[in-house]
Amino acid sequence: MQSEILVTDNSRTIRDASLDGLRALAILRVITWHVSGWPWTTWVVSSVPAMFLVTGALLSRSLQRNKAHVVIWRRFKRLLPALWLYCGIIYLLSMYFNARVSAWWTFVLPFEQPTSSLAGEWFTSALWYLRAYVWVLLLAPVLYFLSKRIKSVLPFLGVLCIVYLGVTEKDVAGFGWIVGDIVLYATFAAAGMTLLAEGRPKKSTLAFTSIGFLIAGLCWLQFRTPIDGVVNNDHALHLFVGGFWACALLLMPNVLTRFSNTQIAQFLNRFPLSIYLWHSLIAWMLWQVLRPYLSGSAQTLLVLGATLSCLPLMAFTTGALEQRPQNWRRLSYVFPRIALCAIVLVALNSTPIKSRLDFVGRPIDIPLPPSAAPKIVDIEVDEGVAKFVRESKRKLDDWKERDLEMQKILDRQNTKMGLGSVRAIVMTPDGHVWFGSSGQWKTFKQPSYIGSLTKTFTTSLIMQQVELNKLSLDDQIGDLGIGFQHPSLTIRQLLTHTSGIAQFKSKTGGVADGTTPRELAEYVSEKPLRFRPGSRIEYSTVGFALLGLVLEEVTATPFETLLRKQLTDPRGYDISVFQGRFGSVGFSTGGISMKMDDLATWSREYFFERSTTQSSWDWSINNTTGVGVHGYCPCKNRSFMALGHIGGRTFASVDGDGVVVIIDSAGILVLDNYKNTQTFAQELRLVAGGGKTPLYP
Repeated sequence: MQSEILVTDNSRTIRDASLDGLRALAILRVITWHVSGWPWTTWVVSSVPAMFLVTGALLSRSLQRNKAHVVIWRRFKRLLPALWLYCGIIYLLSMYFNARVSAWWTFVLPFEQPTSSLAGEWFTSALWYLRAYVWVLLLAPVLYFLSKRIKSVLPFLGVLCIVYLGVTEKDVAGFGWIVGDIVLYATFAAAGMTLLAEGRPKKSTLAFTSIGFLIAGLCWLQFRTPIDGVVNNDHALHLFVGGFWACALLLMPNVLTRFSNTQIAQFLNRFPLSIYLWHSLIAWMLWQVLRPYLSGSAQTLLVLGATLSCLPLMAFTTGALEQRPQNWRRLSYVFPRIALCAIVLVALNSTPIKSRLDFVGRPIDIPLPPSAAPKIVDIEVDEGVAKFVRESKRKLDDWKERDLEMQKILDRQNTKMGLGSVRAIVMTPDGHVWFGSSGQWKTFKQPSYIGSLTKTFTTSLIMQQVELNKLSLDDQIGDLGIGFQHPSLTIRQLLTHTSGIAQFKSKTGGVADGTTPRELAEYVSEKPLRFRPGSRIEYSTVGFALLGLVLEEVTATPFETLLRKQLTDPRGYDISVFQGRFGSVGFSTGGISMKMDDLATWSREYFFERSTTQSSWDWSINNTTGVGVHGYCPCKNRSFMALGHIGGRTFASVDGDGVVVIIDSAGILVLDNYKNTQTFAQELRLVAGGGKTPLYP
């Protein structure tokens, strides 16, 4: 979890060294979490609550001596120059590498979190805290006023509000999550104003409060566990764990004071802003540069130690914008820092280092980017749908109103997403099936070209051959009978989109009619790999075409024949298979058409029951891709509400409640419509009685 940046008032004369020790300890722990990605670290010294607690105390002392606008302006003066330097560099890099970014103004004034897909979001995912800090800072005068009037009642009201948001699940994603952030950290800031501004509470008070938070946290865990085992992913749990650690540590003021006098604590307290802004970027680079030398925990400790060692150099070059000493504009002060930056840039552009840095991809053997956001994709359910679900409390067999509501969703999303025409099918665990359409589109009985959902069938066929011991996931694909020039690629790498195989490119962007899978294989055979196999994820349609060729070679059976014999005929599915048509190679990567109800039953069996082979699937998910998961699902890390896949114009997903949603449209469901497609499906799930239980918690 990220540590809040404490922008201190240099005019402060009253100093509590134990608070400095608490802040330094929290920053140190935050670096460890970001560098390692170890979820267990979030249960130790919950950093952000501790930092906002200290911030509240210091803000209160400043507001006692100065007017509110003076206090706030001083903090913005220290925050903004350092922020603008960092965000300016990240924004320019994002433009250079054509990375997706949030609105430009978020990089200037973070009333909303600045985001960039650069380096798999490593460079911006930790910046969410700026949003919380800015809002809490702007609320500081109000919090200070209330803290003087109602005192300890203020944080108590905040606690009640956080628990209410958690129990009602109003803060699980989107705007509700942002509100939960602000309320949570404003509560800790208010606690700092009321409890620490004039000195610490009695030890007995701290002890009883600490025990109370501990008991509350244990009780909350019986109600709900945090996503991915990360405390930060549940506001109420973060409140209880953060409150416990803050009170427990404040019971040891002498220990905190001694720690504050160490060189590392003094360094962390002197440059908290610079350290926070740059440490994730440094760690990301070191993970890639040092990757070949060690593995496992040893590698993590190596990167952690190297990151801490690099922080003084980083603070030397950028700390001037945070501290701004009297001579910071002089050439004698600036020149050594410019020289050091030049040396670093030359080193980063040297061949041994530059060849290992991938600013565009998402490496799979380093920790996921640090983030406090919930791991379920950030969707925004329409308030009308949310109100229907809240107020209905209807029996699950009362389908008349539910069917009408789902039709409203279909019509609204069709217009909103600009699909032209769309149809959908929803299937519940008890066998109820709803079908609806909007616009002039196919009837229920007409088949859908399911596109990349074909990959689910291909994977099932591969895994059946693995069970028959005719294949191993780590088998090399060989020359495929055509002299394929990358024979060492493995089945596992093709399944998980980590092979690095080249993408097919043409002037029109599509595949000419009549193109065969072998011609496609010959084309990519002549192209170099895009990256070292196994080092990163890049969705590959070509990779699954190669898997179809592997199946034909191993079974001595055409792909279509194998598909019908092993999967579709036994299930009574009426399918068609094509190759080299509609601008696609089709085949094993996207060449099936079938009826929507058949696709719904297949999706339940494949994603929910995981029973298309004799053994249940082990998804082995790393980020959004893994064995059996072939691209984009509404998830981050390993936790998500529903699992599915988008086949360009067709989307299938199943949630943990067993509700299946199939969407088929005349328009494109991916790219610009991706988030809306996930929202579309979730709204249908909610109305159908699902959308509450994660499929893969």
